[in-house]
Amino acid sequence: MSLIASITRGELENITDIDAVQLFAATFAAELTRLKSASATVESGSTLPPGCLGSQGDTPSRFILEDDFPEVNRTLISMLAVKWLLQDDYVSFTNGQKTDGKLSAESFQRLRGLLLARLPNADDIYAFLVLMVVDDIGKDPHLLDEAATTTGGTDTMNHSEAVFAAAKLGLIPALKTLPPSFQNDVLRALDVGARLNISQLAQAETVPAALNCLSDMHGRARFWDMRVMATFLDVAGAAAHANARGCVAMTESVFQTYMTTTNILEEFVCGRIDSPRACYDSILQARAEVLLQDGFAALSTMTGDDGRAFLRLLCMARVVVNEQAGLFAQAFSDLPPAVKQNLVNGLNVDGVSDGIAIVPYYAPGLWAETLRNTADKTDTSLVRAISAFMRFLARVFDGSRSQPGEPGAVVERDLSFAQATIKAVDFRANPDVLDEIGLPWE
Repeated sequence: MSLIASITRGELENITDIDAVQLFAATFAAELTRLKSASATVESGSTLPPGCLGSQGDTPSRFILEDDFPEVNRTLISMLAVKWLLQDDYVSFTNGQKTDGKLSAESFQRLRGLLLARLPNADDIYAFLVLMVVDDIGKDPHLLDEAATTTGGTDTMNHSEAVFAAAKLGLIPALKTLPPSFQNDVLRALDVGARLNISQLAQAETVPAALNCLSDMHGRARFWDMRVMATFLDVAGAAAHANARGCVAMTESVFQTYMTTTNILEEFVCGRIDSPRACYDSILQARAEVLLQDGFAALSTMTGDDGRAFLRLLCMARVVVNEQAGLFAQAFSDLPPAVKQNLVNGLNVDGVSDGIAIVPYYAPGLWAETLRNTADKTDTSLVRAISAFMRFLARVFDGSRSQPGEPGAVVERDLSFAQATIKAVDFRANPDVLDEIGLPWE
């Protein structure tokens, strides 16, 4: 039976996970081959991940390919997450999550309701699965080369730009299985994803200029619903490189962050928030409210550039608890004045009529590695590591500052080159080694 037939007959939610993975693999064989070659993200690990398939607990990748490929596991767990939501399987969805911070049953039902409301029929679900499997194949360097060669572009495109270019060129077989109207919706969803990464927005990694791509939207549309749900389900599978038992990354705090971001974005799309800056600052302010409820001091985007920059750092590092926010506050306060000013300046450029805004690509993942690779978990060690990464970010921004009236632009700086240093034993012993790392664009 084909995947589309299984969905149409309402059988996808009734078959086993093994049967579902086999259906996904048969339907999207070309795309999964691309994902085998995809470059791993900065948070990918090297240990053998546990899985959810069969008596041996195989990962989806091990089950169908006899080896673990990080992006194959991520994508197939995200696709299984669709099945688990359709069949109302909270246990499978949250398998592998720690009790502390686990996604609540109420939030699972909320996410399920979003899926059913935004993707109400079989054609929607199938087109959405196509979008899911296509979304990350831009991480395949061969696809990037093909897209750049065919378009005469450059190989400096990020993976979202590469997959959008490849899709327009007809290089992705799965798209050809869709009716024209759904092909158009998937292309529009890829286009928005190439210009606005909602995960980067939720983590304040990107800048307000990214929101300009929504300026011609007037209310929700089918491609937008697909883009929003793809963001949630991509996050659901994001930790499958390390643990493929379930949707380990979709914890309660993560769900609330993305739900809040989605609600704010849709206020902007519907015209109830009047500017990219106001929309962006609403997301920052929402993080301030989360921390206030946990006992941290009141923060506001309205208290000046320092306060707004600090909130961006907290979002970027996924800080949601009082204790950790306090460590960041100490590190931020103790920065040398000139370094702190450079960091604050860089974090306050919008890329909208105020000069060049720099996006520190992969910074959230590197923050996670920074906090993970400390000699011990004492406050002193953590503050030292946080300070080192803040100094590194100040160098990344390289004197960038708001210049009102200047043409806006956005420059992405890929920070993945720092991963090896941050994961190394030398960093664990002395985080200050990050001060010595060269910047490839200099």
